Order: sequence, then structure tokens, then C-alpha cells
Amino acid sequence: MTLEDNSSNQVQVSREKIKHLLVGSPNVVKSTIHRLHTTGYAEIGSWSKPVRAGSLGESGDVVSVLIR
Repeated sequence: MTLEDNSSNQVQVSREKIKHLLVGSPNVVKSTIHRLHTTGYAEIGSWSKPVRAGSLGESGDVVSVLIR
């Protein structure tokens, strides 16, 4: 990606990956993934399969990860 600074010089910007974590009940995580898909932010298949959240959440919570 290229941006222009105030002096009209082009500046190269490297894109760092960002990790999104959804932690919550299986239903909330699934509905949030679908909501993000309908807004065009992320494809459903781009998220990891939900796994038990362990110490990240409460009893019964799952976590799903998206890396963009």
C-alpha cells in the first residue's frame, strides 16, 4: 500500500497482520461471524473452527480466530 505524506512524497506502508479473537458462547460467536460476513468484513470460512476457550472465557465459552 502506498500513501502520500504532506510533501507529496509517496511512503510505502507494510501491512501487518492483525488477529481477531471472538470469545463467547457458541451461539454468540457463530452469530457474530455471520454478522461480520454480511457486512463484508470477513468470509465465514476465514475464521478458525471454534474451540473451548479455557481460561479466556467462562464455562462453555469458545474462541474463534481470524488473521487478516
